Amino acid sequence: MAQRPERRKSALGAAHPIEHQNSQPTEPGERGAVDSRVVVQPIVTKEEQAERQVRDGRTAKPKVQPKGSFYADEDVLERIRAAWFHTPTTAAEREASFSDFLREAALDRMLRRENTYNDGKPFPVVASGKIARGRR
Repeated sequence: MAQRPERRKSALGAAHPIEHQNSQPTEPGERGAVDSRVVVQPIVTKEEQAERQVRDGRTAKPKVQPKGSFYADEDVLERIRAAWFHTPTTAAEREASFSDFLREAALDRMLRRENTYNDGKPFPVVASGKIARGRR
């Protein structure tokens, strides 16, 4: 019977998986050798990365969907949810989600008011902090 060949040993076999060999002090009191191949990159947030991509012309500005909400009595909210939920999914007017349903309703109302009160043109933009919160 043929004898098995001897196992090859890896140069990394004795290395610790977490501690890098160059991170160990080489002499007492010395901090540690620095590997010249290691490049430390600053932490970049997703927003900063998106801004850089837009600035460099690599991609379009990211689409942001700010949240909007409203207050209503529970029975009104139940009727609104029920109107969307019980519309057959095969109906042409059924939106894909409840959020789409609410957005379409608000857009319809917005267009009617622009046509009635502003000759069909958009109203001037109002920052979200300018509108008072809560019930009136």
